[in-house]
Amino acid sequence: MKEEYTIDVFSSQIRSLSIAKKYIQSCKIKKIKTDLSPYCDFVTWANCLGLEKLLLLINNKRLSLKLIQNFIVEFLAIGQHHNYLLSGSLKDKKNILNVVYSYCSKENFDNNGNFYDYYFKDGNSLNNTIWFLISLDNFVPHNAKNCLILYKRKNFNFLYFIKYITRNCLKKNFMHLINNTTNLTTIYTANFFKIFREKNFNLFMPFENRPHQNSIIRCTKRISKKNKIYGYYHRMPEPFQSEMIFKGTEIDKLYVCSDLQKKIFNKYYNWPKKKVKVINSIRYPRLKKRNKTIFLPFEIKNIDFLIRNLTKFLSKKNFSLKDIKISLHPLKKKSKKHQLLRTKIKTILNNLKNKRHKKKESFIYPIILGEPGGVAAECLQSSGKVYHITDSFFDIFSHKIWKGIQVKKIIDDVYEYTKEKKVQLVKLNGKKNNFSKILNIN
Repeated sequence: MKEEYTIDVFSSQIRSLSIAKKYIQSCKIKKIKTDLSPYCDFVTWANCLGLEKLLLLINNKRLSLKLIQNFIVEFLAIGQHHNYLLSGSLKDKKNILNVVYSYCSKENFDNNGNFYDYYFKDGNSLNNTIWFLISLDNFVPHNAKNCLILYKRKNFNFLYFIKYITRNCLKKNFMHLINNTTNLTTIYTANFFKIFREKNFNLFMPFENRPHQNSIIRCTKRISKKNKIYGYYHRMPEPFQSEMIFKGTEIDKLYVCSDLQKKIFNKYYNWPKKKVKVINSIRYPRLKKRNKTIFLPFEIKNIDFLIRNLTKFLSKKNFSLKDIKISLHPLKKKSKKHQLLRTKIKTILNNLKNKRHKKKESFIYPIILGEPGGVAAECLQSSGKVYHITDSFFDIFSHKIWKGIQVKKIIDDVYEYTKEKKVQLVKLNGKKNNFSKILNIN
């Protein structure tokens, strides 16, 4: 990779972080709760207010069509998210030692109502532990023990919508309040407080610095300063983690799964060293080699760009295209846009198979399209090499930040990552009881 390109990615990411931190600080001066505001939640892997606000700050602009579109979506969604119900109770639960705040869907439960969490690789059989779960699909089993499940009934309530807007529109910094992110955060927190307001407990969560998570943290400390809070950063390392900028959260300990990730959070994202601790991965006991796979992004921004550059790359490399898999994010399997991209990729593969030279290169390593999430790091750890197609500097690893990851430009918008053998992106011990061990030491 050319040196000038490397410097450009590094300087662009560092500049963006500096701008984001300055904005967060300016919001704090205005008494805005930056850990709760969606405008300070700088997620770059999803289409949201935080991403659009960050892009405006970087380009020194105040408004964009995409920001307006995202605001309208958030604004109208307030009326759709009002009627939440809580399944389960704490009756006869006097000795609560731990509370886990997480998510659930139908696939997390078996036919007997036993719950299994994919982040913590454990479930409702843990002693003295209650799971407070946000249902992602509104499925509620009849007999889930030790689980409190928050779910909603789908309908738009115009009266609730008007009341919410009226109650908040005259408040100071009202733009940070009149959105569905803040609405949901308020609903989740109110239900959590109602259940646990007289309890002392340790709180655990798969922490991603989301506004609703930070609100639950605030709530837990409001219930009792003696309550301890432990976040687990379950994601694999990602090129640009601006959503993880430290905003003063009262979390007692953030568990991460590599020394390199800890260094990155400490140096670039302002996390105090004493708050971050390295442990063996809970979510990943071991990693599978996911070779011969093309990974689709969580959000597809430009299908034509991805198809065009994938075609150029595969044509240049003359890979053998036999038995290639196409992987969709679990939450996007029903997305028509993702299904369309998958179909187009299959067409490309079929067309190129007939044009291959007799001497073909062995196609082993994964190809990632668009925002890489944690898949790039996962594949680097297991396979040692990854190809990546993107046009955003948010998505590209900088070897100046991520020491030990080498970046090479293949053609425009196509990159090759390799990892030094000594570099460990995630600590693995092959065991599935790592969460219960964490519970026992806290």
